[in-house]
Amino acid sequence: MMAFVKKYILTSEVFFHLLIFLAWGSMLLAYMRGFVGMLPIIGNYQLETEAVVVTCIVIAALPSVINRMATIDWLFLFGCLCIYTLHIGIYYNNYDALIENMFPTLCLAIPFFIIGRTLDIKQYIAPMTAISTLCIVLDAFYFLIYMRNPAKMAERMAGEYYMYQAYRLLPHVMFMFWQGIRLVSVWKILLGILGFFLIIAYGTRGPLGCLGAFCLVYFFFYTKFRFSFIIKSILICLGGIVVLFPQTILLFLQKILSSLDMSTRIVERMLGGGLFHDTGRGFIKMKLYEYLDRPDTFWGYGLFGCSRFGMKYPHDYILDFIFSFGYMLGSIILIILSYIMLKAYIVCSSKLERGFMLLLASCTLLKYNFSSTYISEGLYFALLGFCTTVLIKHRQSNAPLPEKE
Repeated sequence: MMAFVKKYILTSEVFFHLLIFLAWGSMLLAYMRGFVGMLPIIGNYQLETEAVVVTCIVIAALPSVINRMATIDWLFLFGCLCIYTLHIGIYYNNYDALIENMFPTLCLAIPFFIIGRTLDIKQYIAPMTAISTLCIVLDAFYFLIYMRNPAKMAERMAGEYYMYQAYRLLPHVMFMFWQGIRLVSVWKILLGILGFFLIIAYGTRGPLGCLGAFCLVYFFFYTKFRFSFIIKSILICLGGIVVLFPQTILLFLQKILSSLDMSTRIVERMLGGGLFHDTGRGFIKMKLYEYLDRPDTFWGYGLFGCSRFGMKYPHDYILDFIFSFGYMLGSIILIILSYIMLKAYIVCSSKLERGFMLLLASCTLLKYNFSSTYISEGLYFALLGFCTTVLIKHRQSNAPLPEKE
């Protein structure tokens, strides 16, 4: 019996690795649906096929996942389930939004905590690089070649779709820049530049700001190699040229994007001086703070509380917690989570792990000031899980050895 169990867990290990790959490369599922759509018979069941494939991988990987889980993991999952259920029972005005987001939050986002807890970045760095490469190449092919076909032009969608696509691509572009800078790999940097142009073409400012912040911080403060001072000085000079001649460079960039039939929305806003103009986020934040000042909101408006006022999310990471849990409890939760992340970042002895933490923080914490919410964001929970593992390893490595009798 034990031999059977060990064999099953060993087999399950393969699916556990597939689950990690699936979690990192989830955007590839959209291309899988497109491929399935071209097949006979099952072509009409794209979503059903995707659900079957994902469910089979999750079920097959479950023994290995459970085998890796510790008490803290069970407590976290149970605690999140209790909080969500409690909010359904208490915040009646949020009922529709809570029910609508129950599956993506409880079954897709929060389990990423376990992915983060069990992820050994050293082990998975190579396959994650391959997945990110595939994501950028397929995205470039789809939007630069496939979508340029006049017959497919009607399929183009603007606004929210392009924003969603840009944020899906963002972690992979960051990852390629990170690996390219860390290993001084030209092809990875070039692939990152391709992803950068795709994000510009999508016409959304948020992903561009997150990517720029990550690359600048990592390159100037985390890299040290031969002639690094000279290269950094050259880049600063190039930045100075961009500042001195912005219009010429932007017009050149606009011409390139137009020739590729890509969106020039970002470039046009920069040329018009409207890149940093408020697009309604300031008004949303002002209204939400006004709602918080009401006398009956000590415990906040609950998860997805913005929905009762016709808003999707606050566009502010700190306000998201405060609006959900109130000033006091929301601040306490924020302080605890911030402590976990900062403490893990400080005690982390591996430069690789510290870089990965910075990457996850850049495409989650920074992102929430532009779009989305932490509640249904898988990478946010993966960041928490990863930081928790770093703290546990640090505590174990510094634990006093038992005295010999």
